[in-house]
Amino acid sequence: MMRISTLVLSATLSLCGGIAAVHAQDVANGERLSARWCSECHAIGAVPGNLKRTPSFAVIAAKQGVTTDVIAKFLLMPHATMPNEPLSPGDAEDIAGFIMAMKK
Repeated sequence: MMRISTLVLSATLSLCGGIAAVHAQDVANGERLSARWCSECHAIGAVPGNLKRTPSFAVIAAKQGVTTDVIAKFLLMPHATMPNEPLSPGDAEDIAGFIMAMKK
């Protein structure tokens, strides 16, 4: 399952690389949206949590080549491993900004 997510993220990097984000991220809104939509499966805080099936936001942010733009585009794509929440491009960028705020 983890390898599939990594492959999808890599494909997203390849397909969407170089496209600049237009929206300035609202990290606080990204945190609110993440708590509502993502926290059931992902540890969204700086503390890893005990969820074993999905990577924490800190782990996602630490992956080489992952950027806010890549995450936002990934969130807007349909995928079988996550629920397809009705995210606007701005909400996706806010969540992506919150995730990248975890990067050390």
